[in-house]
Amino acid sequence: MGSEGLPARVAVEWVPGDDCPADVDKWQRVVDSAYAGGYGRVRLVRQTSGNWKVTSATTMMPRPTVEGETLPMSKAMREAVRAALRARGFPIL
Repeated sequence: MGSEGLPARVAVEWVPGDDCPADVDKWQRVVDSAYAGGYGRVRLVRQTSGNWKVTSATTMMPRPTVEGETLPMSKAMREAVRAALRARGFPIL
C-alpha cells in the first residue's frame, strides 16, 4: 500500500525477490513520492554490501501500467528515485 492508504502507484521489483527490506512500505512511499503522482516501475537490486542499487526506472506515466507492458526507461527517473531514497537515509548506492 502507498501513502495514506492508497494503492502503490509505482511497481517496485526487488532483486532478489525474497530479500526485500523489512520496512518495504516506507520504501514504497518514497518511491511513489519520487514519481509525484504518476505511475511507473522501478527495479532495486541488493548488493553484496547490503546496500541497494536503483538499476532501472521507467518514465512517469499518467495511467497505471499493465503487467508485461513495455515502457521507456528514464535515467532522470532513476536518479530521482535514487535521490529521494538517499535523502530519507535509505542505504542506496
